[in-house]
Amino acid sequence: MPGAFEVGYAADGTIEAVTPRAPGAPAVIVKRRLRDVDDFETRSMLKTPKAEYGHMALLEVGKGCGRGCRFCLEGQIYRPVRHRSLEALRESVAQIAKESTRVGLVGACVSDYPWIGELMKMLEEYGVEVSISSLRADSLTEDLVASLHRGGHRTLTMAPEAGTERLRRVIRKVITDEQLLAACDLLRKYGIPNLKCYFMIGQPTETMEDVLAIVDLARRMLERLRVPGPDGHPFGKLTLSVSSFVPKPWTPFQWAPFDEPRDLEAKLEAIKQGARRLSVRVVHENPREAGLQALLARGDRRVADFIELAARLEGDWRRALREWSGSAAFYTQRPRPEAEVFPWDHFDVGVKKPGLLREWQRAGLGEPATA
Repeated sequence: MPGAFEVGYAADGTIEAVTPRAPGAPAVIVKRRLRDVDDFETRSMLKTPKAEYGHMALLEVGKGCGRGCRFCLEGQIYRPVRHRSLEALRESVAQIAKESTRVGLVGACVSDYPWIGELMKMLEEYGVEVSISSLRADSLTEDLVASLHRGGHRTLTMAPEAGTERLRRVIRKVITDEQLLAACDLLRKYGIPNLKCYFMIGQPTETMEDVLAIVDLARRMLERLRVPGPDGHPFGKLTLSVSSFVPKPWTPFQWAPFDEPRDLEAKLEAIKQGARRLSVRVVHENPREAGLQALLARGDRRVADFIELAARLEGDWRRALREWSGSAAFYTQRPRPEAEVFPWDHFDVGVKKPGLLREWQRAGLGEPATA
């Protein structure tokens, strides 16, 4: 509750301290965790046919991610990794099979589920088609791709996030170009017709060379993907989904500035021009809307005035930004000093600020992992 804490501000507008108002109130709020993920069902309990995923039942296979990507909030705050047992998932799958013909597997990194092969066989036994949100190229196996094909999968999704191996090391998404190309070979071998790849622009240490490398990587992927499949059918389409990097609390990149929207637009245009020559589809969000996300992601309680103003203006956030007395750039584009007090520092979500700072410092050196 905001009213339970007093916030002191320095002359430059940064936070000096967040202290509890009431005597005996905790100075730090500790997040509660579910120890045994088998204790609760983690499947869709309500049917919502008009929702985004209304055509399928959703099934969570576990919580947390052990990869530690430096930009990722989910990989930090849902630690430790906890996998649901096959026995617990079997009960859920049996119930899903009575109500639906398609299931979407949910998790921070589904292909890292230790018993993914056995789970895929189980889903086949129940006659359920499978959809997986995104797969890591370095954990993609021939058996998994074959199972996806048998389960009716027509689009495989991967998230390289960056066009160069150098930048992937910075963000700690340590996947090589060759692993991505090998994944393309598996797609064609098993006749999965479409590939979608997620990329981000505006990440720390990014150069225009990294941006243009996204197009070059797409070109090399297409060389592998255009080999006819086992049924003689040509490859369908390669889609690049490009988003703008938004710094998140409780991540090593919480100290990073959000890129200038006009610079993001220029990078996006360079990618679209290059992709056009390859006949590759590019989908993307508006960088200025990403700027709104950046404001909300790291704003403090003073940003509440902006939210209230936008609500009074019936959601016209652009006008609200113009009329708001605060500065969006203060929250979005200002590099954070390492010693700055953040509005979320009095919440303990399981990751310690000194550890995040070490990862932020190592990111600047291009080191993939902590010692």
